[in-house]
Amino acid sequence: MKSIFQTKILLLVAAVCVVAYVAFGYFFPEKGLDNLNPADRLSLKKNIIVMGVDERSDDVGRSDTLFVVMFDSKTKAASLLSVPRDTRVRIEGHGWDKINHAYAYGGQKLTQKTVEELLGIKVNNYVMVDFKGFEGLVDAIGGIDIDVEKDMYYHDTWDGFTVDLKKGRQHLNGKTAIQYVRFRDEEGDIGRIRRQQHFLMAVYDKITSADMLLHIPGLAKQLTSMVKTDMPLSDMIDIGRALHSMVKEKGLSMAMVPGEPKYIDGISYWLPDITDLRELMVKMQGATMTERYKSAAELMEQEYNSAVEKVEKGDDSEENKEAIKEEKELKAKKEEKAKEEKEAEGEKAEEQKNDAAKAEAKQTASGGRGVVRLVNCSGSKSAGADAAARLRSAGFEVVSGGSGEIIAETTVISTTNNGAVVNRLSNVPFAHKMRISRDGAADCDGVVMLGADFK
Repeated sequence: MKSIFQTKILLLVAAVCVVAYVAFGYFFPEKGLDNLNPADRLSLKKNIIVMGVDERSDDVGRSDTLFVVMFDSKTKAASLLSVPRDTRVRIEGHGWDKINHAYAYGGQKLTQKTVEELLGIKVNNYVMVDFKGFEGLVDAIGGIDIDVEKDMYYHDTWDGFTVDLKKGRQHLNGKTAIQYVRFRDEEGDIGRIRRQQHFLMAVYDKITSADMLLHIPGLAKQLTSMVKTDMPLSDMIDIGRALHSMVKEKGLSMAMVPGEPKYIDGISYWLPDITDLRELMVKMQGATMTERYKSAAELMEQEYNSAVEKVEKGDDSEENKEAIKEEKELKAKKEEKAKEEKEAEGEKAEEQKNDAAKAEAKQTASGGRGVVRLVNCSGSKSAGADAAARLRSAGFEVVSGGSGEIIAETTVISTTNNGAVVNRLSNVPFAHKMRISRDGAADCDGVVMLGADFK
């Protein structure tokens, strides 16, 4: 009887321990702001995180392009969620920071972990694309056609690149396509994401075009060099077919993490609306909103808001410290690089000035090289050949400048004010008027513009 009683007590204690363990895991999770254990995260679809990584020689880089592809293996449907790179998140071991910094702190693994916690989903695979490879990819497929929505000009001192594109339909090569993708304007990340999606569709259109067979060898080689992934080839083929079918029939479903832009302690962030985001995840995953998932999202949103309030009140001893430190370091690097660029430009300008002076001094000593550029502005096709022959007979070396709009008088323009050169040019063997327009970088002594008066 005693042994039976003891057995019942032990069973009761064991049951209490199990319940206590589950309850502790529910109310006091080891990780995550929202109390969602990894097993509770949505995983109805195959979720693939895609990172466009911008690695530098002196810096590990960041995931400046970040999105998640959600693939339903049963229905063969796929959708895409873009995550703004400035999204404010808590990165394990580093406090609150921009989500693209997770890559700098812990590479692909920490980025994936951070995205899982933010979205409340399980990520199955990753695809990592080297930004430097994008240029080669676009060139490998023969360029892409994009409607540039407005004039774009932007110079980034830190990354050392300039965007300079004009509005309208354009055929972009690798270099100019990357300018389009990386352009930053008043819309910040939101505009960049829209252009990234526009870019992806343009690449898709080109890859699926009839003339793509010519580019397949170069494309395969380029993709191999720029992409890292843990996805099996069979999965990649399935997803590729699904994306192709969807875009062809009804278009690819694309969304973005809902939220709003905000400056916090001088740093620009995208603040996600967690409850709206989790509702979006339920919809995109084809799941059903449960009380557990909803309450977890509400708890996480409270934590987000509380963290922002702490910083705004000045109580940010740990909340924002690493983000501020990195922002200051990045600013210092940008200022240093801008200073180096300015000094380099000054040195280059001085070199050009010295080269021009040397060239002019050489011309002074020799009386010029006797090289003239001939531009036919007479309106007569035969006049150009006649003038060239007469100039050569007079000892000049003639370089063709093509034809231009008709002018009344033949004009000879000296590219230097050196007396010997001007004197020589004034002796061209036909009537003309003379003027001087100094150009130390010119590749000729003068320009002869044939007018309608040429005889």
